[in-house]
Amino acid sequence: MGKSPLRILIVNTFHFYGGGDSTYAFKLAELLRSQGHKVAFFAMQDERNLPDQNSDLFVSNIDFRDLHKRHRVTNGVRVLTRVVYSREARNKFIQILNRFSPNVVHLQTIMGHITPSIIMETRKRKIPVVWTLHDFKLICPNTHFLIDTTGEICEACEGGRYYQAILKRCKKGSLLASSMASLEAYSHRLMKVREQIDAYTTPSKFLRTKLIANGFIPAKVHHLPHFLPENFFQVKSKNGYYILYLGRLTSIKGINILMEASEKVPDIRIHLAGRLEEPFKSTLLNLMPNNVDYLGEVHDEELRQLLANSTALVMPSLWYENQPASILEAFACEKPVIASDLGGMKELVKNQERGLLVQPGDVDALANAMQCLIDTPDEVDRMGKNARSYALANYHPDIHYRQLMDIYAQVM
Repeated sequence: MGKSPLRILIVNTFHFYGGGDSTYAFKLAELLRSQGHKVAFFAMQDERNLPDQNSDLFVSNIDFRDLHKRHRVTNGVRVLTRVVYSREARNKFIQILNRFSPNVVHLQTIMGHITPSIIMETRKRKIPVVWTLHDFKLICPNTHFLIDTTGEICEACEGGRYYQAILKRCKKGSLLASSMASLEAYSHRLMKVREQIDAYTTPSKFLRTKLIANGFIPAKVHHLPHFLPENFFQVKSKNGYYILYLGRLTSIKGINILMEASEKVPDIRIHLAGRLEEPFKSTLLNLMPNNVDYLGEVHDEELRQLLANSTALVMPSLWYENQPASILEAFACEKPVIASDLGGMKELVKNQERGLLVQPGDVDALANAMQCLIDTPDEVDRMGKNARSYALANYHPDIHYRQLMDIYAQVM
């Protein structure tokens, strides 16, 4: 491959800052362009999208949440036909391939709206495909290894037993939604989607282990941690005496648990920042005690300053998580993290060294951890310095770039 610049097509459903996948996609594009490569995007149309020169070829929007709410069989069929194979997505993808002529296609989150239909076209044209996985969708019909109605971690579908999703009604407690998710998973296995990918990258070792345990070829699955832009490492940190939650505000992120814990520590200010949508928005506003503030969505300099002025970040997720960008951002800003002792989180937050780990769903333990950090500023400083050193050694953009270029070279 040498030093010749590449043409890289990044594919991600959402083309706005809505979650970790979008954040990574945008930051990756910046990193690749800074090294002289050409980058283009393929995504779904949305009024929240950032401007893009190829937006005329983005696939049309579909609101699955609205369709699922109506609980009609006809809507279920519509969902299934869209999530298994999108003829529209493939046709528009053909046009962007013709327009941009990529050397590599780098997938992010595509299931549901864009679908693996586009992969068929890359195989036809012999364009190598790298897929960065941000969740567990390829091995769990409900994406997160969770039963939605109870918040219980569930791995019953392990080994391809996707019918378990129907038996447990794990998706939204709905027989219809769970059946659609199960049929989608079986359909993509029959289409041999996983075999058509040249390389997978997993931000966490935990996800790599899960994929291999479920039949993925080890040589194709590369552990490639996320990275942080240089400006995160340049933030001047100070202790601002509030605890910060940063990320999407949904029940699987443990927000209900955080609200209960916040009531037990009324003297601690807790700030929530991130995307909040219905139906959870109404629930959260009713749950918030007086010491909790919702700040809305924050990005760039505002985000960095929020972190810099906090005592610590809190992440009480009920699901395994992969490699949350907010934890890495907190580390770069010299902040310890309170997190659930699960999945990719416990890889990052070594207990008593870079933060505190608590059992998921344990309200008292979470409240005690927040109080502990507020009461021990010297410990906060010590763990914060450890966290920053760890981030510099593992999540610098130069490290990520070199490793990614090695993977691109292998698939090419």
